[in-house]
Amino acid sequence: MKNQDYPLYEVDPVNNLKELVNHAAEKYGDKPAFMFERDKETVSISYRQFKNDVDALGTALFDLGIKNAKVAIIGENSYEWILMYLATVNSGNILVPIDKELQTADVKNLLDHSDSEVFVYSNTYIDIAEYLQKSNANIRHYINMNSLYDLIEKGYLLLQSGNNKNRDYIVDNNCLAVLVYTSGTTGNAKGIMLSHKNLACNAVGLCGLVSFPETFLLILPMHHMFALDAGILVIMLQGGTIAINHSLKKLTSDLQKYKPQNIFMVPLFVKTFFEQILSSAGENDKIDLLTKYANEVFGGKLSTVFCAGAPIDLKYVLGYRELGIEFVEGYGLSEAGAVTSNRNRYYRDNSVGRALPNCKIKIFNQDEAGYGEVYVKGDNVMLGYYKNEQASADVFDGEWLRSGDIGRLDDDGFLFISGRKKNLIVLSNGKNVYPEELEFVIQNHILYIREVVVYARNDIIIAEVFWILTIIPIVHPV
Repeated sequence: MKNQDYPLYEVDPVNNLKELVNHAAEKYGDKPAFMFERDKETVSISYRQFKNDVDALGTALFDLGIKNAKVAIIGENSYEWILMYLATVNSGNILVPIDKELQTADVKNLLDHSDSEVFVYSNTYIDIAEYLQKSNANIRHYINMNSLYDLIEKGYLLLQSGNNKNRDYIVDNNCLAVLVYTSGTTGNAKGIMLSHKNLACNAVGLCGLVSFPETFLLILPMHHMFALDAGILVIMLQGGTIAINHSLKKLTSDLQKYKPQNIFMVPLFVKTFFEQILSSAGENDKIDLLTKYANEVFGGKLSTVFCAGAPIDLKYVLGYRELGIEFVEGYGLSEAGAVTSNRNRYYRDNSVGRALPNCKIKIFNQDEAGYGEVYVKGDNVMLGYYKNEQASADVFDGEWLRSGDIGRLDDDGFLFISGRKKNLIVLSNGKNVYPEELEFVIQNHILYIREVVVYARNDIIIAEVFWILTIIPIVHPV
């Protein structure tokens, strides 16, 4: 029955990302793992072929002497990006995903801080590679993603000659796999250290709560934790097909081409799609006409939207459901990946769901209404911040990770988030104001806002609004 608790989905346990890749290849074999466009042709890569490509590329990296090294990567969403991700971590190296929107000087700062020795880049970022070379960055290897297939071919030859050093390499579940950078409250980036166990545990836990249909369109940037774990590892563990959106400019055509059954979105995308559907179809049209239009816009088969990253207005959640699309909202942290999620058929509106089965949450220092800081514990929680012992000590309370978010749990274990602890504004009249609540109202009730920041100055609440300059393109169905 809908919206009642039911047993967890069965999930095959994996302890590290090498196990995940090998398990998926063995279980799903020739089933398409990835689909993408290359030279105006649609390419399909099976799970078995993907594993072989990962093994070959990892072998080539071994042969280059790239071992226990930090490998920084920047570029658009692509098969090559994913291939480099898993070949890197499964050959004993550490991936450092770089936000492709960063300025060149900021990229260099992250590479210096992370002690990266390898820089992998797409053609779009050749200028950054040239800058790094001229500025004497501590990079030993520069690898253009266009050259990956030469390395893969070399790796296959090495494997054929009996070189199995990489294939036989045993991954330490607790070793550092990915170093993700996020900006702290002071604006200084902190490196979040995630182990193989962290990432694998997160994928297994989310698969236990949520079932994702067959075809998935990956539109979130791959440097983002949401995409790195949920958008890639979760879908692979469930044996889905990941269609890769290379650019938002191609989003409309990709929706029509791949006809995804599910999409992961951040609230900005959820809101923009929905408002454009209403605007284009006519807000007063009957629900059957809106449903037909939405179906055509999304490719005709969309059944599930999974959303995380920030609060989302309930009207959008209900709106998608009214259009016949399941809406699943979750909550996570870069420091811990997915923490909670609603389920396909068991959810609470305005809630971010219940804790993953291999994760625990508690509310610390509750007020009369049950609100307090959300604490998180489990194998999904990070190792700590890279080269920042003080920040690591500050964010942990024993084994518990302090999220910095304020929330409460209902009697069924559903988590409701109200704001950030450090952002609390106390006015001169003694009133407590959570700026996120105001930001939520502004961002969800005014169209085309990219970001809004609310703060106090001289006892006056101020809102700074940043507008969207490029609207997500949506085709009008004919």
